[in-house]
Amino acid sequence: MAKIIFTDHDIEQISAEGKTSLKLSEDMVLTDLAYEKAKLLGIELQQSENDQPPSAPIRPYLNSSTIIPDLPKLLNSLETAFQSHSIKTSNTGHHDILDFSPLTSEQELREAIIQTGQILYKSGLMVSNDGNISVRMADGNILITPSGVTKGRISTEDLVIISLDGNIVKPASNPALKPTSEQPMHLEIYRQRPDVRAVIHTHLIFANALAISHGKVRMDVIPEAAIAFGDVPVTDFALPSSNQNAEAIRNLIKKHDVMLIRNHGSLAVGKNLDEALINTERLEHVSKTLTFAELLGQVNTLPEEMLQIIGDMVQRSKERKS
Repeated sequence: MAKIIFTDHDIEQISAEGKTSLKLSEDMVLTDLAYEKAKLLGIELQQSENDQPPSAPIRPYLNSSTIIPDLPKLLNSLETAFQSHSIKTSNTGHHDILDFSPLTSEQELREAIIQTGQILYKSGLMVSNDGNISVRMADGNILITPSGVTKGRISTEDLVIISLDGNIVKPASNPALKPTSEQPMHLEIYRQRPDVRAVIHTHLIFANALAISHGKVRMDVIPEAAIAFGDVPVTDFALPSSNQNAEAIRNLIKKHDVMLIRNHGSLAVGKNLDEALINTERLEHVSKTLTFAELLGQVNTLPEEMLQIIGDMVQRSKERKS
C-alpha cells in the first residue's frame, strides 16, 4: 500500500484552516518536522479506530540495497506533495505577519523582523549579538537590524532603513545604532535576486559544524532536505563584516536560497520572512539529524532511483520558477 506523506507544510496548512486535530491511519507517514510542527502548533494527532499511530516517523527506505515494492507509488505521492507545496495557498481567515506581501506597510515589516528575531533567539538559532535580518520594503529600500545588539531583545524603533546603495534613509531612534556590518552581503542578495524580499543570516551550530568538519551538508540521506534544497553550497572563506562576504555569495545566490559561508554561518532567503525562517530552521534540523546519525554509526543513504527522481523533481521546479 502506498503511503501518504505528511510534511510540516501539511501541518501548517491544517493549522491555517483552523483545524486542531489530525486523525492518523495506517497509510499515513509523518516526517520528523511534521511531528515537531504539530506539537508546536497544538495539532492533536488522533488514532483512528483499531489503528495505532506511529510513535516515530516511518522510514521505508534504509539504503541503496533496500527493496521497496511500492517505490513508484511512494515517489509519485512525494512529487505530488512537492508540487502542491511550491504554490503558497492563501487563507483570508489566517494572518501570519511573517508571510507578508510586497505591499506590506513599514510598521508591519518592522514587527515581522522583531518576531523573527525572537523566534530565532528563543530557539537557539541566533544567539548573543550574532546574526542579522532584513526585508525589502515596498519602495525598494531595505529595513535591516542594527549591529551589535541581541536580535531577540530589540524593538521596532531599533531597525534602520538603508537604500540599495547602502546609504541610511531612516536611522534608528537611537542614533548610536548603526546598520549591521554584514549589510554588503544583504544588499548583494537584493541586487541579484528581485524575487527575494527577506534575508536571514545566522551562525547555526550543527550546519556550521558540518561545513567546518566535512565541507558540506549532504543531501543523499534525508529526502525532505534533497527536495527542499537540491543542494546547499558552501562558499570560499570570507572575512566577516567585509565586502568579501558579498563577493563569496555573488554567484551562488543566483540559483540557491540557502547556503553556508565557510567557517562562518548560514544564509537563507525567501519571498518573505516565513520562507526564509523555514529554510533556516530546516537547514539546522537536517544538519542536527545528520550529525547524530554519523555519531551513532553508519549512515544509510537513499536509493539511487529515489535520488534520481528527486533530482528531476527539483530541476522541474526550478524550471517552473524561471
